[in-house]
Amino acid sequence: MPVPYRRTVFNAFMKNELLLAMLETVAGDDVDLEPARKAFEETRGDFRAKFTAAVRARLAQSAVPEVFIDLPEHPELLRKSDLEALVRPAADGFLRSHPSKEELLKQVVTIRRRQERRPTWIPRVDRDGKPMTSAAVRPPEDEREPDRPLPIAALSELGAVTIMLPAAEQERPELAMVSGGIGAWESALFTFLGLADGAPATTITIDATANESLIPDDVRWWSPEPVQPVPAAQDPGVASELLATSPTLGGLPVIDNSPERYEVVVDALAAVGDWRHSPRWTLETWDPGDNSATLALAHAAIAGWADEQRSGVVVFVYGGAMYTSEGLVGVPSPLHSYVLVATRSADGTDTVDTVHRVNLTCPGENWCHRGGCPDHDVPELAALLMPAVTIGHVAEAAGDSTHGRWADSYHRLYGDGEGPDYADRVLEHLTSTLARHGWAELTDSTWEGRLEQTLLRRGEHCLTAAYDPVTRQIQLIDGKAELELTLDMLADDGVLTNYDGQDTVDTSEEATERWGAELLTAATELLAGRINELPQLAAPIQVTVLGLHPHADGILRGPEAPALVEHQLEALLLTTGVLTAPE
Repeated sequence: MPVPYRRTVFNAFMKNELLLAMLETVAGDDVDLEPARKAFEETRGDFRAKFTAAVRARLAQSAVPEVFIDLPEHPELLRKSDLEALVRPAADGFLRSHPSKEELLKQVVTIRRRQERRPTWIPRVDRDGKPMTSAAVRPPEDEREPDRPLPIAALSELGAVTIMLPAAEQERPELAMVSGGIGAWESALFTFLGLADGAPATTITIDATANESLIPDDVRWWSPEPVQPVPAAQDPGVASELLATSPTLGGLPVIDNSPERYEVVVDALAAVGDWRHSPRWTLETWDPGDNSATLALAHAAIAGWADEQRSGVVVFVYGGAMYTSEGLVGVPSPLHSYVLVATRSADGTDTVDTVHRVNLTCPGENWCHRGGCPDHDVPELAALLMPAVTIGHVAEAAGDSTHGRWADSYHRLYGDGEGPDYADRVLEHLTSTLARHGWAELTDSTWEGRLEQTLLRRGEHCLTAAYDPVTRQIQLIDGKAELELTLDMLADDGVLTNYDGQDTVDTSEEATERWGAELLTAATELLAGRINELPQLAAPIQVTVLGLHPHADGILRGPEAPALVEHQLEALLLTTGVLTAPE
């Protein structure tokens, strides 16, 4: 009995020694963790994805370059001497001095399998010891297509920011966001405040000096030395404080000192869709008044909102702090807590109509960047904002959970990961709404780059609706030109024929089965001159579908998304007048 007992202790000791050695290698005191930190923060996805990226980056620093060779498709055709010269620099294990050809062919199989299974972060060199560039490494087949940068300057008070569109094709057919429109605002706000690619369970450290630099020099009595400011695009704390205190945003005056702001904010909060939360922000600073250290923690939450008439975007920043002298407090001082509501114009465009703000808490006139904020007293706000706070706690817990399914579920429903298998689509809701008012769908198609399009008809008019899931733009245009294009397809298929100068549409059972009775009837009506242009769409109408993740795939993921989109689409269709049947 003592022998197996001693063997068990010995095995446990060796295993633990190995684990401790691994820990020292990965995160020892003398280890440079900057590449790992950068990989963790820049990787999109849940905690598992970020942690894996960080570990890979750290291991890549210690990994030893491996020799990679080009292997022929038919190595058996090589002479034995050439085969040996090929495989010996990358031989697996021991290869004797005079191997047989069979041994060399086995080496080829082993090397090929090893090279195919090696991850791209393992450094590699060629047979002459020269490093191989990343271009020589075949990326994994499931690697996500690289994003496409798009500079946005809609919020000039914060400066320009570069957002990342979830598609790289430079020449894809695209419905571009309107410059300065509310769609550009929503994308910029997600990026400024850290929601674009950060999960709620991750942490962003706010630059205390950058935050302090926003305070006017004549007020900052405790620090006579000039402080170097940091662009808002580089620090969400700076961006948030500018949103909380700037008298204008996007060139529009911010309404924050009139009674109407409460009504607008309450109405918007009562009509919000799915809240999405930023990573937690942490700010370590000190209070110059009593010289006490301060730890502030805050989150930003963003949601689209829409009722029967209007729509827009809501930003809510909240948090708390701890003072070494006073303990815990329910405000994120020296950061502001506030609600910002941007309302879209009701004219069927993406124009930002008004901006309202309610500052819930202010760090005080000696720290506030504008010398203090207006007071508020609206009890309804607390009840309307509480769900956003509690949801934020759950979102953070999902990312911190040791069970990956919670983080995966959150990322699938609220993030930009792979979406649900059977999610609703924007155009499906549009065609359903139009169908209730007499519009029949003739064709639907998806173009290269995932641009979706559908053609509908009601009486003598046609309508073309397109949706770009990358930019979240929906466009309505007169559909007569699109119906005319279908005549070419019908002609190519032999359904449209010309006899003695007279075009005729085949409406046989076979043709109807392929093209549909509605389309063939519409084509016949077009040829007879009974399809007219839709006066309500003399000029194209295009708006952003708000409340979706700007970096996702444009489908309706969150539980509130379908209702939110329905409100926006119905308001758009009512504004354009296409729901009203002609007299």
